[in-house]
Amino acid sequence: MRKSFVRLAVGCAAVAALLLFLASRFALALDDLASGEPVKADCSEVVDFAGGSMPAQATGAHCTDTSGWQEQGYTGEFRMPRTDLTARLVAAFPRVRLISDETWGMTLRNRDETDGNRPRGKAWVVELEVTYDNDTTALVKLNATNI
Repeated sequence: MRKSFVRLAVGCAAVAALLLFLASRFALALDDLASGEPVKADCSEVVDFAGGSMPAQATGAHCTDTSGWQEQGYTGEFRMPRTDLTARLVAAFPRVRLISDETWGMTLRNRDETDGNRPRGKAWVVELEVTYDNDTTALVKLNATNI
């Protein structure tokens, strides 16, 4: 009977430790969401979620996880030379098409996709907002989300 009691005590302690660990991880996740601070993300995962790849000559890339309780989403920023910018962005992100081209920048989006031709497990909405820094450089802002 004493062995059974010891086994029960050890088992209860193990379950309690596991529950405490899980509760602490949940609390940390809630703290990240509640803090309002950006959560850094790996840019390779972000561009993969967007169905693309980081363009050649992109510099200064940084990405953020904007996911919430029910949705997955990311933002990213990087700079690129303006030479052949549209063609290089479409090559890197084949799901997007040029929507608008203005003197200050341009917008590329995947608005022509339907549920039937959208890749599973990838972003539903992919948008690239480009702002021209000067005659040679552009800032590219990526937004990718599944809602």
